[in-house]
Amino acid sequence: MNPVRFAKRAINRIRGEAVVNGITLPIDRSILSPQMELTLAAGRYERRERRLASRVIRDGDVVLELGAGLGFISSYLRKSTGAGKIVAVEANPRLIPYIRRVHAMNASSNIELLNGIVVPDHTGPKTFSFFCRRDFWASSLKATPPFEVELEVETHVLPDLLAAHRPDVLVMDIEGGELELLSAKDLGTIRAAVIETHPFAYGAAGLATVEANLRRLGFREDDAGTEGFVRTFIKN
Repeated sequence: MNPVRFAKRAINRIRGEAVVNGITLPIDRSILSPQMELTLAAGRYERRERRLASRVIRDGDVVLELGAGLGFISSYLRKSTGAGKIVAVEANPRLIPYIRRVHAMNASSNIELLNGIVVPDHTGPKTFSFFCRRDFWASSLKATPPFEVELEVETHVLPDLLAAHRPDVLVMDIEGGELELLSAKDLGTIRAAVIETHPFAYGAAGLATVEANLRRLGFREDDAGTEGFVRTFIKN
């Protein structure tokens, strides 16, 4: 138990908001679990992703974020980098209104927010069942109990997103979905990718497949841009 963190959580609840690296996030306890509130109080939320994404973004870059979460990364990149348009995609429908609030509270403009599950090609179904859990990061396509609600979510096809927006930088944290998504034929105009890998979800063999697919797609790992499971890949 960290008494300072618990005290900060209590203060955030009184204020109705948390501030993490200059980004304001409303305390909505229907969205934020007590554990997530502690993470925000500690200032640790998405710290690796924000640092590594900021490192590779150039002025005017179009950024495609897969796994928008609470809207923190897109708001942070808008405030702290010279990124051009940001396209943020989040699978969990329950998070979309919250993300819009975060963008509004932080005056985060030129961000296109989409709800849906990104798939590698047109061969699969048009919608998927999505299982929402109390800790939003545990929500997934897996029906493993316990979950609070099952919602039907449409798909976005990766090649269509790439063609429509021509992103320069990919930021991706999709809780293991990268294993399938990176089977795509190519990554279009993407120059750099910051990806959180999830070997606990797919094991060593799955991680090797993710790495092999990135090599096949023409990317090499930037060792200087790796922090734990969050890794930076640069187009050769």
